[in-house]
Amino acid sequence: MDITRIYDSFQGQPSSSKKVDGDCGFKQVFDKKINEMNAATMNTPVSSKADLIKNGDKILTLLDDYTRELADPAKTLKDMEPLVKIIEKEVSLIQDKSADIVHNDKALEKIIKDLAVTANVAVYKFHRGDYI
Repeated sequence: MDITRIYDSFQGQPSSSKKVDGDCGFKQVFDKKINEMNAATMNTPVSSKADLIKNGDKILTLLDDYTRELADPAKTLKDMEPLVKIIEKEVSLIQDKSADIVHNDKALEKIIKDLAVTANVAVYKFHRGDYI
């Protein structure tokens, strides 16, 4: 029950609902805060499990490309070296990111670890010269 409305109607005056200024309205304040939050989150990199999964998928795609290049007799090891360097870089990135994110998710941690081992073994074999 709104006591002020009852009191105002008893007095014969209109209720005390003052019109809100355009600059101080809820929508304007809300929009301003949302814009501030969006600006703050755009400056910080997003690190989440979804990002790790996307990076893992990227590494798997790179490994598939590497497998196709190994099967192609027209490709030389020198042609494959840039791809191997990209795989190395992506694996180090996913390992760095996963250290902070997967500490509570054992299943995701195992997937990332297995993926990193698989990719690192492929890179190691390339550098060791197994494919000469």
